Amino acid sequence: LGGTVNDVVLCVVAGALGRFLVARGIPQHALRRGPFRIFCPVNTREATEHGMLGNRVSNILATVPISQRDPVRRLHEVSRVMADSKGSHQSRGTELIEEISEWTTPRLLGGIVRLMARSRPYNLVVTNVPGPQIPLYLLGASMLEMYPLVPLFSDQGLGIALFSYAGSIFWGFNADRDLIPDLHDFVRAVEESFVELQEAAAIHATRDATIGSRRAEREVGRQPSFVSH
Repeated sequence: LGGTVNDVVLCVVAGALGRFLVARGIPQHALRRGPFRIFCPVNTREATEHGMLGNRVSNILATVPISQRDPVRRLHEVSRVMADSKGSHQSRGTELIEEISEWTTPRLLGGIVRLMARSRPYNLVVTNVPGPQIPLYLLGASMLEMYPLVPLFSDQGLGIALFSYAGSIFWGFNADRDLIPDLHDFVRAVEESFVELQEAAAIHATRDATIGSRRAEREVGRQPSFVSH
């Protein structure tokens, strides 16, 4: 269906949020009323910078379509929003903050983070960290899974962190129990949203394969016939 791994993650989260909120009595038209923004740290390191020291992370505020029921349309909209955000000055601005914090004092970055948390320009934090794609070992024991954790800021009810390792992606959910006592229901909504997108991708792949097969048959039918004597 196109897009990046991070686009798929945000599409799944957006679909889960729509399911979860509707199940809690919030009508569909209310979901369309206002923008839902996700604070999304993304890796901006170029391929030529692989293995170099220092952070190359940009923080993006992505408006995701939690009211969009069609998973394919939701994915395409998320992909467009992320592509536009990465190419905007928003991305470079957060890189500059990171660079300034490296040669000044950690207090500056901490103050900026606290200011953002107080102003609440986003509804949710979703961070996706790429990890090693080979198994790691400690004293001969293989590490099987790794679940990350994103800290909650003031007045923030939910944070989602992901970590990819050895061909799998592991989801870590952190929630304020007073605000979201039914976190297990949201996790189930994430699973259902992923299956929904997976099924849509399978249908799309089958359709493309059928179209390609028919096109190949037509091309073969146009070829001239030769008889060997």
